[in-house]
Amino acid sequence: MKGEVDKISVGVGLVFILILSILLIFTIQTNFITAQPTENKKNEKNTAVEGFTTIQTKINLNNIDIKNPHDRLKIVGYLNGEGQTTYVDLKENKNKINLKDNSLTIALKFNKSNDISQVMFDDEYYVCGYLIEEKLNASSTSNLSLYDCDEGNIGLTSTEKDTVKLFYTLKKFSESNILYKTNSQSSASSTKETPKEVKLRIDVPIFDNKKISDMYVVAMIKGEYQIKKIDAQHEVTKGDKKSNSERLSIPFTFKRNTEVFIEPGDMFFGCVTSDEFPDQNSDCEKRIITDLSKAGQVCARLDSVCK
Repeated sequence: MKGEVDKISVGVGLVFILILSILLIFTIQTNFITAQPTENKKNEKNTAVEGFTTIQTKINLNNIDIKNPHDRLKIVGYLNGEGQTTYVDLKENKNKINLKDNSLTIALKFNKSNDISQVMFDDEYYVCGYLIEEKLNASSTSNLSLYDCDEGNIGLTSTEKDTVKLFYTLKKFSESNILYKTNSQSSASSTKETPKEVKLRIDVPIFDNKKISDMYVVAMIKGEYQIKKIDAQHEVTKGDKKSNSERLSIPFTFKRNTEVFIEPGDMFFGCVTSDEFPDQNSDCEKRIITDLSKAGQVCARLDSVCK
């Protein structure tokens, strides 16, 4: 009898040990599966995130007057160190127009990661649309060519997609057009030679991480963008008086005679991307250029403290 009890005790003990082992393994696996990197920053660069972030761009056609069969829309956007450009022929895309509200939706896809950064919640981006009229190959009109821009932040629910709207209000264009007309009137009597190039300077404060290494800096004006990969430490030490350990200042030069002629009153954007910033990976700011003889300047991040 005693032998049978001992066997039962041993059996129960083995079952108990087995159950504890299974629970321990399950706990370890569960902790591993649910473990996440720190929400804001990573200590190492992560280029393993696959897939795309899609920015759905909804265009209100009610505020766009297509006068010529060859007129098109040029859509440009920036997110996470990458620029996108697409052309939209509205007459060829009639079958894609939403007849309920006379709108057209264009999807811009951006890689989620690159060698410097990956898309994270609250990252900033921009999308702009420009009407390219066949006759606008020179500065010869009484109005600025129609455009609109919208900026957004990647939402808290998903890095897969986000949505912006273009040409629903024309506040940005109206402000630009007033400056353009004012400048046109004053320059009509001027004997100064009109600049053939536009210079922009994108400032990037780095005082909150003076050891930052690589970043992408972008400048965009009138549908033309340039993206530069910057070695921050080299930029600080190379001797350019415009850059220092507190702030980098990156120069850009654009030809005025592009698809849509660059004029005073045009809006430009400056953006910067790096996963070494302590807040967002991507930041963008915008300004309106008022004087083509002077470099337009904007701080791409921390604009409120960037004087």
